[in-house]
Amino acid sequence: MKIGLALGAGAARGWTHLGIIERLEALGIKIDIVTGCSIGAYVGAAYASGNLSKLKEWAFDLSEWQVLRLLGIGISRGGLASGQQVFQLLEDEFSATHFADMRLPFAVTASDLYSGREVVFQEGRVVDAVRASCAIPALFAPVYHEGRWLVDGAVVNPVPVNLCRRLGADFVIAVNLSADFRPEMLDRHSVAHIKAQQKTDNLLADNQSLFKSWFSPDPKDDEPTPPGIMSVMSNSLDIMQARVTRSRLAGDPADILIEPHLRDIGLLEFEKAQALYAAGAEAVDRLEQQILYQLNYIDS
Repeated sequence: MKIGLALGAGAARGWTHLGIIERLEALGIKIDIVTGCSIGAYVGAAYASGNLSKLKEWAFDLSEWQVLRLLGIGISRGGLASGQQVFQLLEDEFSATHFADMRLPFAVTASDLYSGREVVFQEGRVVDAVRASCAIPALFAPVYHEGRWLVDGAVVNPVPVNLCRRLGADFVIAVNLSADFRPEMLDRHSVAHIKAQQKTDNLLADNQSLFKSWFSPDPKDDEPTPPGIMSVMSNSLDIMQARVTRSRLAGDPADILIEPHLRDIGLLEFEKAQALYAAGAEAVDRLEQQILYQLNYIDS
């Protein structure tokens, strides 16, 4: 039996995948196939290349200042950040150069900006595929590939269970990082969500004085402070992603669905890797008996 792991989108929340993967391995679960979307593609590339521990060590050492420098925040054509250093690090330190060189079968998903179709990568240069999959609309510029402009795979397929099955997985474990943004969860934890989004606005406003009014606009007299541009963008993406994920998983469900609690983490809080790692490990611990039972039942 081949076990597939589908790693979902979620920007900084994707460091949760580190804790999930290591805890699954601690349970003796051998992953045979890996697929990813957005940050799930980034972590998945490192894992499928045998460099997860190296990525974990780097992520644990990130500071807020380093995150801003690596993202290359600044107005540019097509996005608010270049991300050049982040993807160069992937190519130089964490991932095999080509899909064919990876230790595990691996595939990622991106979205065609104009047709809305899902675009699958499973051959060629890994960094090109991951960059397209991570191209969060408005944050990173779209990626031009074979005559198409591509953006974040989360627009059409945030948790690529279907890719695992396409690569031959008999049993799929999927990680959904947007469970806290379902309608019922948004109502229950609205204050936490608002605070998480404000963190992103404040981070950018403090470090981009020229565009401070864009990220954290001043309110008019007797009016509540309006959300900044990044808060509007990130919260809208979270809501969209949660709904797309629910629809896709209803049509192509995973055998095990892991959904960490991440409502208090902002879009760009990549410096929170250690806390996110712990949240991922805790999410697996909650499902440990179910995971082992289902796998043992299938094997018997």
